[in-house]
Amino acid sequence: MIESAATEVSSRHPELPEAERRDIAEKIAIGALRYFMLKYTKPSVIAFDFKDALSFEGETGPYAQYAVVRATNIFRKGGMDAETFGKNVAAEISDSANFLTGKGSNDLWELWLAASKTAYVIDQCIAATEPAYLAKHVFQLAQMFNTFYHRYPILIEPDGSRKKFLLATAAVVRRELIRALAVMGIEAPAVM
Repeated sequence: MIESAATEVSSRHPELPEAERRDIAEKIAIGALRYFMLKYTKPSVIAFDFKDALSFEGETGPYAQYAVVRATNIFRKGGMDAETFGKNVAAEISDSANFLTGKGSNDLWELWLAASKTAYVIDQCIAATEPAYLAKHVFQLAQMFNTFYHRYPILIEPDGSRKKFLLATAAVVRRELIRALAVMGIEAPAVM
């Protein structure tokens, strides 16, 4: 799996040093394997498929990792630190309620709500000893984020306050995806 991921990473990022490409490939392969094994409920019979597990599309570890990379790239391209952005954004965005009403607001509400459920889902997984619930949550959150990413061109948003709100949305979802993946033993690489 690492070799397959390394081939893909090398084709996408030949400019990176070999050691860095190898590190990225290992993170992708480990994420693919762990996610694949955790996405099935305990009584399931699993037929492991390397190609399916390493896919960047669908319910896979690399798909979720890629959502984190995408979110991180928004901040990188905007010259901001994804780790520190949004710490005090609530105080900076006094009119955030305006962005959660009107046309297109339901998808933003749903994204914020899904992100807010991460801790609850983790607790439920522990109580039920069923990690598949967290894998499903991660996939759904990544899927919702990817829809958000395509629907809202954040960095070219002309309204400064709305732009901060959209950046805060990306920051919160990124944080919750990283947190949920970490519980599953999966780390998102810097690039994919």
